[in-house]
Amino acid sequence: MSFGSTINMEKNGALLAYIAEKNPGIHLRKLLKMVYLIDEKFMEKRGFPLTWFNYQAWEKGPVAPEVYAVKTGAFSNYVKCQKNKEGKNIVTPALQHDYLISKQMEAYSLYEKEIIDSVIMAYCDKSADDLTNITHQDDSLWSKIVEEQKVVFVDGKSDVEIPLTRLNEGDEEKSAIYEEALDYMQFCNATTSC
Repeated sequence: MSFGSTINMEKNGALLAYIAEKNPGIHLRKLLKMVYLIDEKFMEKRGFPLTWFNYQAWEKGPVAPEVYAVKTGAFSNYVKCQKNKEGKNIVTPALQHDYLISKQMEAYSLYEKEIIDSVIMAYCDKSADDLTNITHQDDSLWSKIVEEQKVVFVDGKSDVEIPLTRLNEGDEEKSAIYEEALDYMQFCNATTSC
């Protein structure tokens, strides 16, 4: 289990509901990719992820298993997942009122919300397949890990981790910022006082 479903459970639940509210009828696979792309953008901008989910290399791209578990009731105070007529898993906010979803998002700073919104705007018109193609580009972290680790997918899944820290390679400042942020998350996890 990652900090994404321990320390950041409430913030991440709010994020999932917010993404689902901004993308009505969002497919679970698209939600998974949007969350990953938000974390990728935060790594680029800040040197550490927003959610602190752990990602694995699955056949359709990077997946945070805790977000995938929305399918079986995870984050149920924030989102629900139901199959549509075509058998696709559709995610909707548990809270239907926009005001309540916006209120939950107050856990994020204005800067964080700007980055979240920029990713949502960039990809809201893309399909789950489009986002899979983006995460599968030759220079993507997913592609590098799959090639280096010679990943074999079983039923479309693997337990091979995608370390977001690789996005900081060669940048000592971002690597140091990540380590400081990680220390803080570990402190919060140990003390539950953050």
